[in-house]
Amino acid sequence: MINIKKYILTIILCSLFNIQTIDSNSDKLTLYNKENIYEEEVFKIYFVNTTSKDLESILNILDINVLSYIIDDKKYYARDLNDLYEKYTKDKTLQDKIYYEKYGIKIDGINIKCQINELIKLDNLVDIY
Repeated sequence: MINIKKYILTIILCSLFNIQTIDSNSDKLTLYNKENIYEEEVFKIYFVNTTSKDLESILNILDINVLSYIIDDKKYYARDLNDLYEKYTKDKTLQDKIYYEKYGIKIDGINIKCQINELIKLDNLVDIY
């Protein structure tokens, strides 16, 4: 029942304020105002099959400040992807460390602070729920 109310409220807000949406993890919508794309906000974004290797190349070209990474429903606070690798693999076996170094860590989502235009660019570069 609550999801229906959220869905109806989302539709009303989108139509009244010309808001576009990115469907991020089905019940959590990332809303932004397309008319003011240079406004800076905090967003929680969920990915479809994205690894740290994929994200590394994307974050190098975008002006996005990553606040935390979401892996297996846990938040990891790291300065960059190298720091994330160290924190995530700290208690892993040597074989796991080698695997993650070669193929990357599967990242479920990130909390970011950026301008809306950078979020739109991110949406065009990577699959977001």
